[in-house]
Amino acid sequence: MMFSDPQLWLFVLAAVFCSALIQGIIGFGYAIVAMAVLPLLLNFREANLLVAYSIVLPVIWTFWAYRRHSNLKLLAGAIIGSLVGLPLGLLTFTLIDLDYLVRGTGLVILLIVVDGFFQKPVHVEEGPQKASSVWSTFAGFCSGFLAGSTSIAGPPIVIYAIRQPWTQEQYKGFIFGFFIMISISRAIGLALMGFATPPVLVTTAVIVPFVFLGTKLGLMLGPKINPVLFKRCLLSLLAVSSLYMLIQGKPAVPEEEEAPMVEIIEQKDGKPEIQTFPEKSTP
Repeated sequence: MMFSDPQLWLFVLAAVFCSALIQGIIGFGYAIVAMAVLPLLLNFREANLLVAYSIVLPVIWTFWAYRRHSNLKLLAGAIIGSLVGLPLGLLTFTLIDLDYLVRGTGLVILLIVVDGFFQKPVHVEEGPQKASSVWSTFAGFCSGFLAGSTSIAGPPIVIYAIRQPWTQEQYKGFIFGFFIMISISRAIGLALMGFATPPVLVTTAVIVPFVFLGTKLGLMLGPKINPVLFKRCLLSLLAVSSLYMLIQGKPAVPEEEEAPMVEIIEQKDGKPEIQTFPEKSTP
C-alpha cells in the first residue's frame, strides 16, 4: 500500500490531518470525514484499513485527558452492543461488493448530515450522568456494525450521546472511552483476518503522526471557534461528499484492452479451416 506517487501521499496526509483536526475541534468526525474523502482517490478497502489502524493511538491519547469524566457503567451497555455488532460488520466487509459498501457509507453520512441540521439543543444537567442502558446498547451495536463494515463507528453512538443532558467533559469521556474499545477490537479483528499486512502497517505508521498533530491542533482551536457555525459548514461539505458517493458508487476501474484476435488458417482433412485465437503478448 506504500504509495509511489508523491501527490497521492500529499492527498492522503492532508485528508487524515484535516479529519483529525475536525475531531479535535468537535469531538468526533475523523472516520466520517476521512471515509468521505479518501475513497475519492483510493480503493475503498485500502481507505477503510488506513482509517481503522491510524485512529487507535490518537483515540487512546485523547481519552487520557477525559478519563476522569468517563462512567464505566454507562459504557458497559454500549461496549457489549459493539462487541456483538463488530463481527457482523467485519463479515460484511469481506463479503459485500465494494459498490454497496461505498453507497451504503454515503447513505450513512447523508443521514448524519440530515440529523445534524435538524437536531435541537439539549439542556445540560450538572451532576451524575443519566442515560438509558437499552438505547446505549443499541447505539453500541449499530456503531460496532458500522465500524466493522465501513470504519465509521461514530454516528450512532454520537447521535445517542449528544441527546443526553451531559456536560462536554462527560460527553467526551463517554465517546472516547467507547472509541478505544471499538477501535482496538476492530484492529485486532482485521489482523486476525489477515488484513494487517506489512504495507498497511508501514503506511499507517507514516500517517499516525499527522493524525496526532491534527487532533492536538483541533483541541487547541476548539474553544476559539464558534462550534455552531463550524458544524454547519462541516455538515454542508459532508452532504456534498455523501451525495457523490451515493451517485458514483465504487471508483471506476479502467478495463483492460481486449487482446487482438489472430486468424490462423490450417489444413484439416484437405479442407481449409479458420481458427481464431487471442494474440499472445510479447514477453
